[in-house]
Amino acid sequence: MSFEERIDEIFERIRREVRRFLEDIERYFELEQPMWCYETRSLEPLFTITETEEELIVTFDLPMVDKDSIKINATEESLEVEAKLRRAVPGPRYLGSEVCFEKFRKTIRLPVKVDPRGARARYKDGILEIRFPKLSQRRFHIRVT
Repeated sequence: MSFEERIDEIFERIRREVRRFLEDIERYFELEQPMWCYETRSLEPLFTITETEEELIVTFDLPMVDKDSIKINATEESLEVEAKLRRAVPGPRYLGSEVCFEKFRKTIRLPVKVDPRGARARYKDGILEIRFPKLSQRRFHIRVT
């Protein structure tokens, strides 16, 4: 290997590491976004996503809401959940004014494509669980004649 090729290889490694570092920083700042929105007077609920072979399961922490106030909208690639709080919750003071939050609201991009028509939702003890069947890539057997 020539000297120039070794230098090129070293700089390529450096570029990869810098790219990875910048991606890590970007992910960190995504996590550091506020978990509330003053304009819509909404809080973002905590959530988890788990996967099985056949299903995608999304669980939201929605305390202090009534089941009837929960609204769920889903596509093959995203999920939006909104639920009205039983009573307004005071938020942090912002430039001398106080905001009261009235609802939970969160939109997420799903990691795999799902069938929203086959979804099932259950709400119990402040936890909302939504189960989506995954969209599978169908395989067809083709007979050669």
